[in-house]
Amino acid sequence: MMLVKRRSMELGTAVAIAIFGGIVAAESLGHDIGWGESGPGAGYFPFRLGLLLIAVSVGIFVQSLRVPDGESFVSGDELRSSLAVFLPTAVLVAAMIWLGCYVPSFVYLAWMMRRHGGYGWPRSLATSALVMLAFFLVFELWFRVPLAKGPLETALGIY
Repeated sequence: MMLVKRRSMELGTAVAIAIFGGIVAAESLGHDIGWGESGPGAGYFPFRLGLLLIAVSVGIFVQSLRVPDGESFVSGDELRSSLAVFLPTAVLVAAMIWLGCYVPSFVYLAWMMRRHGGYGWPRSLATSALVMLAFFLVFELWFRVPLAKGPLETALGIY
């Protein structure tokens, strides 16, 4: 079963990159894009990067026209495999808004070790706990860079 054609995805990617490159180049025109006595202007590198992105998108567009029209972009099994990683990651990101970094990361790591690594629950939970402890020590205590905390950390007095 063909879900999406490869050519369609590649053409869409080429157009998206071209639009992004055009925005970068156009926005850099509000700054000096030339080279002055003191070196490059503020828009020098962004402008050229935008042009480079547009050139790359043209290359992708031309190359995608050579792809056989009926070739599938992704099979059902490949899509399921990708979603098995993407969906838990999306849930992790969404959960961090309300629960902070530690609890969702703990659950995510334990789930991924169990589901995709094939480890048992005791090992998955222990590893997740040790990784979160290491994160706490490194970020909170040693680097003094607090990560987002949620209601559980607040209830335990960790803030």
